[in-house]
Amino acid sequence: MQKVIYRADVNDYLEEMEEPVIAHINEGQIETFEAFDKFDIIAFDWYDIKDDESEPSQILIYIDKDDVFVICENEMSYKEACRCFAQTDCNERTLYNFFKKLFVSDSKYLDELEDAISDLDDKVIHGISDKVREKIVDMRYHILHLKKYYEQFERIFEELIDNDNDVLGDEFVKYFEILDNRIERISKEVMNLREYIVQVRESYQAQIDIEQNRLMKVFTLVTSIFMPLSLIAGWYGMNLKMPEFEFDYSYPIVIGVCVLIVITCFIVFKKKGWLKN
Repeated sequence: MQKVIYRADVNDYLEEMEEPVIAHINEGQIETFEAFDKFDIIAFDWYDIKDDESEPSQILIYIDKDDVFVICENEMSYKEACRCFAQTDCNERTLYNFFKKLFVSDSKYLDELEDAISDLDDKVIHGISDKVREKIVDMRYHILHLKKYYEQFERIFEELIDNDNDVLGDEFVKYFEILDNRIERISKEVMNLREYIVQVRESYQAQIDIEQNRLMKVFTLVTSIFMPLSLIAGWYGMNLKMPEFEFDYSYPIVIGVCVLIVITCFIVFKKKGWLKN
């Protein structure tokens, strides 16, 4: 028998899977891959990689010489399993086609994700701050989830290729080697995307540092200009009797000296190129 079922309905298939097997499944402590004498149990967390808000949903696959059951945790995983599931003349081919269809559009989506990261990179380069930081953080978490998502399939296909209990026919092991190679390529693409988004984050941080340096440069120049004026103000703010207080033109002279200092600093800074962005 080949069928997609809900986990809650697994007790209805005692004749095909036997009571100890069903009890083991109902315990909910299934590893990624468990090989028994006459059957295998495969478990993985599926979620819609195109939907950032999609919650993981566990899918179990029971396979022996006579049966293949895809056991779904909820309606979301059930619909996805039904989309990928198609009965064939043998269990191995059905299982192979299921996984093949499960990943059919993943490479295309990763290409779209790479384009999205490239757009973020362009925004960083051109100084566009349209929530770039938030998008970088969200994309990093999303790529991390993708990495963990595909790693579980790498372990599954490695175990299927080993085929220690001979549940799979020897002529079908090569099909799962094809799937293993495909997942390996997809995982490499995910790792490249992870490195790419890290580079974009570093580029963004570099732009932030440059902006902060420019701001500090402005503060330094302003401080340098007004430091001599502060010295003059402090000098004449002392409660001392100074001779120039008796001179009628002391005040205009002090103003002129202050203006001259500001103009001189401005000219010196401009010649040295410190006023450039």
